[in-house]
Amino acid sequence: MHIFESISALMCPLCGEKLGFSDNSLCCHGARRHNFDFSKSGYVNLNTHASTSGDDKDMARARQSFLRRGYYKPLADAIAAEAGQGELLCDAGCGEGYYTEIVAEKFSATLGVDLSKYAIELASKSAKQNGIAEKMLYTAASVYNIPLADSTCDAVINIFAPCVEKEYTRILKSGGRLIVAAAGRDHLQGLKSALYDNVTQNDTRRDYPQNMNLVNNISVKYEVEVLGDDIYSLFTMTPYFYRTKKESVEKLKSMERLYTLLDFEVRVYEKS
Repeated sequence: MHIFESISALMCPLCGEKLGFSDNSLCCHGARRHNFDFSKSGYVNLNTHASTSGDDKDMARARQSFLRRGYYKPLADAIAAEAGQGELLCDAGCGEGYYTEIVAEKFSATLGVDLSKYAIELASKSAKQNGIAEKMLYTAASVYNIPLADSTCDAVINIFAPCVEKEYTRILKSGGRLIVAAAGRDHLQGLKSALYDNVTQNDTRRDYPQNMNLVNNISVKYEVEVLGDDIYSLFTMTPYFYRTKKESVEKLKSMERLYTLLDFEVRVYEKS
């Protein structure tokens, strides 16, 4: 039995009725009995519109390869410490599931939401390989339309994905926590120095919540040595991948090691 069969939190993205398990699919309790089949890897597509964003296959694989080397583990641990524990966790913009698995350890059930079917597939396969698939459910869906009923989550984590305050507030219980992670001002200075002549600081993200209670603001900042193929994997994860000249990319590919600062801002909010 999957843990989600017992918590009654899933909601049909088409009609808003509760979703229940039926063989190898999710079926809603509404009059039209909307049905959503599970993929072979274990995720379910609850996206009601054509996907226009999210990682492609190569980007998803690069992200998985890099993150599971442990370079960002201090960030994951900081987020897990702030999320705490509870019955239900939602990772809004979960990607290939690296942070999801670490934070989910102290929660009974976890829903991962992302538009990229390639990333979600990798996340689902990883959950199976690590023996935690029964407490995890990954869905291809938008963070603007999360398939959960109101006031069902103990915590929502939002890591380098759009911060949709209204939607996250809707699904959080009273007193529930939202943890938002973003790049700090000096994040990846070493990588940028290898690519560009003029290196500027990062802007503060503009979509932080305005109406929730800010209870903590944490800086996670440290130097890393990135080796070999991990350098290009890291580059592929960043916005610089789309706007860097070919010659700079070739220079990066030839590097055997890269020293760079990692600088993250983690803000913690509570629903009052």
